[in-house]
Amino acid sequence: MSNIIPSDTQLTAPAPAPAPTTTTENELDDLVSQLRQTINKGDWLVQNTSKKWEEENPELAKQWREALKANQTDDTIEQ
Repeated sequence: MSNIIPSDTQLTAPAPAPAPTTTTENELDDLVSQLRQTINKGDWLVQNTSKKWEEENPELAKQWREALKANQTDDTIEQ
């Protein structure tokens, strides 16, 4: 068996994979659009405020605020 390729044979690279279709992007855009419409039409954000969350989770809110203050102090020191 010979490893020699005849001189009249053209070597070509395999065809590149087709570019992904924009269908996935369009589907994602549609989902995001539907989510925005649902949020805007609903009253979930009106009923579920940060104040309500803090009232329902006082210890967690305290820890979150302390972590935020510590992070702000660290950022000031780095600058």
